Amino acid sequence: MDKQKYLNSLSKKFERYFDIEFQKEVLGIQLDMVAKHYSLNVRTFLTNNDIIDSYENNEYIFIKHYSCLDDSKVKEFCNFLKDAADFYVSPKKNHMSTYINGIILYDSIDEGTKVIIRKFRNSKTFLFGLKGWFDTRLLAVGLNGQDIICNREGKRVKKVYQITP
Repeated sequence: MDKQKYLNSLSKKFERYFDIEFQKEVLGIQLDMVAKHYSLNVRTFLTNNDIIDSYENNEYIFIKHYSCLDDSKVKEFCNFLKDAADFYVSPKKNHMSTYINGIILYDSIDEGTKVIIRKFRNSKTFLFGLKGWFDTRLLAVGLNGQDIICNREGKRVKKVYQITP
């Protein structure tokens, strides 16, 4: 499948819930697509001014394409995801969760690189979970077929990123 065709199909899936930008530079890396989602949930008592509690959820999607994926490119992208977590995650009073999805699109891949992708982990809880948490999901999607390699957290969203005809 063509890279642009795949990005267009993802943007159609996400357009209702995410703010999507194409060809954007984030933290010094040129990305093919960036999507951001923010939701604030509030419980009220009698009127809208009587707030019992509230919490916010965030999700960020960073997509980058490599024609040939090797160890150094994956490590560079993993370091970018760690920097993005430091930059975008702010554990404040109402923070509940932040998910950072790093999606690598590739045409070909080295066999040793798959191990690095599967072993990648980056998550943290703040104040024993009272101020929320963040998880980083890493997925590598092969544009030549149905091959998706993901880390442990990425298995939850693997079906979303599968290439559909």
